[in-house]
Amino acid sequence: MVRFLPLGNGRLLVTFDSDMNLMDFYYSKTQSENHGGHPFKNGVMVNGKFIWVDRKIIKDADYLDHTAVGRIYFDFENVEFTSYNSVYPYEDVFLRRISMKNNNAFPVTVSLFFHQNFNIYGNNIGDTAYYEPSGPAIVHYKERRYFLASTRDQDNSSFSSYAIGVKDFGGMEGTWKDAEDGILSMNNISIGSVDSVISHKINIEPGRTEELYYFIKCSRDLETLMKDVPDYNSLKYMEYRTGNFWKLWSSKKNFGLENNISSLFKRSLFIIRSHMNGIGGIVASSDSDILKSNRDGYYYVWPRDSSIAAYALMNSTHYGPARLFFDFSVDTILPGGYFAHKYNLNGTVASSWIPRIMDGKPIIPIQEDETSLVLWSLWNYHRRVNDLEFISDIYENLIRKAADFITDFRDEDGLPKPSYDLWEERYGVHSFTIATTYAALVSAAKFSDILGEDSLNRKYADAALKMKEAFIRKFYSQENGRFARSLINGKLDFTIDSALFSIWRFGLLQPDDPMMVSTANRIFNKLWVPKVGGLARYENDYYQRIKEDKSIPGNPWIITTLWGADYYSSLGKMDESKNLINWVVDHAQPSGVFSEQINPYDGRPISVSPLVWSHAEFVITVLNHFNGRKN
Repeated sequence: MVRFLPLGNGRLLVTFDSDMNLMDFYYSKTQSENHGGHPFKNGVMVNGKFIWVDRKIIKDADYLDHTAVGRIYFDFENVEFTSYNSVYPYEDVFLRRISMKNNNAFPVTVSLFFHQNFNIYGNNIGDTAYYEPSGPAIVHYKERRYFLASTRDQDNSSFSSYAIGVKDFGGMEGTWKDAEDGILSMNNISIGSVDSVISHKINIEPGRTEELYYFIKCSRDLETLMKDVPDYNSLKYMEYRTGNFWKLWSSKKNFGLENNISSLFKRSLFIIRSHMNGIGGIVASSDSDILKSNRDGYYYVWPRDSSIAAYALMNSTHYGPARLFFDFSVDTILPGGYFAHKYNLNGTVASSWIPRIMDGKPIIPIQEDETSLVLWSLWNYHRRVNDLEFISDIYENLIRKAADFITDFRDEDGLPKPSYDLWEERYGVHSFTIATTYAALVSAAKFSDILGEDSLNRKYADAALKMKEAFIRKFYSQENGRFARSLINGKLDFTIDSALFSIWRFGLLQPDDPMMVSTANRIFNKLWVPKVGGLARYENDYYQRIKEDKSIPGNPWIITTLWGADYYSSLGKMDESKNLINWVVDHAQPSGVFSEQINPYDGRPISVSPLVWSHAEFVITVLNHFNGRKN
């Protein structure tokens, strides 16, 4: 479940698998539809010898020079191949430039094979693929989705052979098998479950380097698709503009980070931004492999993850994308003043397992921390930008609506009423929910104060204070020397949970408060994973567990380990903080991608990868460590 080198522009997002095959191909106005999910293979033939490019021959895969351009390097038959992949920011075109250097003492003939494996609208029913001679190009389409694939070399020549046929049906593996002898069938049209292959042949003299472009252009209609099909010079200009855009974007401010940290920091920003669409939705992950286990995935907008991602963007001075998320929030908050469990990228409510009835009584199907974190993140945006007109415009429809819900959704002690926890596992009253809800009420009070709403300022501030007092009174145990993580059916749950770092992080207590210190010490002592390191989520965490092992509290998570690093930083324990940051750096993939979890036995990634939340926490923690705290 690992994806590499995500590249996107808010409408088109692509990812690669571990063999550096194009894998996920999200395309729509809101970047919401995956038309891939199966590998687009790449083949190479040198002087009659053929191989599919995969991890066995790939020597390096990384982003290029701090830009969202993915570089893949491999060697075959003494020819060096470097593939530069990008998504054009200004049009919906995926670009791949292949540079080929012949290190032999004799000429070689190289044939490159590019496989198109679309599942348009997420299924393989009723697709059409055909050869378009005016391109020349291969066109795949269904309904309102059209994809044109072609090549151009330095002479502006295109591919010389092709094959189109049936895949994954009636015993047919696909046209990619047709490529292995180097001869394509030239079948020019097929319908149903279809794929295609194109082949471009080029001769290279000894010591010479040649290059060509492969590209996929996307459109919602055939007329637009066939208009201005790019030639070699146009493709080169697109690649140049793409590199310039990302260099400018990533160098907006120099934070003076160490080289290895700076590299991952910029990659994390690229990955967050690539998972954000044009209307402000930020998906949790583009990794579609999770679909194979439960027929649902992470390609949704969780308000929690998105709020933290927006906070990471604003901390790194990317205020525009952060504001776009709050526009998305205004449009998606429900009439009751809360946010749904998760959303599709077009703003509609997404699938959810949270029930609407509990013990025979109706409940609101939410995780309240998701509503609270939007207000907290929004206040931090305003504090940095002082965007008073924007805040005034959304005050009634977002800030006050959410704050009034939060204020009303409390019990007689002032604590939040039960909802599901951030881990989506338990129904009750949770420390993380209390901490984030307290921060939301404090934020709402500050918004009301600057807008002259004195009565509301007092209302929200009083609610925050009452919540804090009730939390300390009810959740802290002198006997246990720590806070409980939850109150469920009237009983405190003292399971040690890394989410208890939220008590400090969202301002309920100072980091050096003795109650916080004793709680944090228990987290570090009980949740540190032996041998491989990192912090688990909580004691006896079962999610994605490798095997039963009492010595392992759970799989280490990137997020939780970064919370620990950030906590050390808040105390001025910079060596301890740096050690945990270095652990996270050491467990990034070669392209800088962070997974959700790490295998506690061999250190390999587990679960979805990339996870935007992991990258957002890395940005936040690194900035707090190296540039001083802003929250």
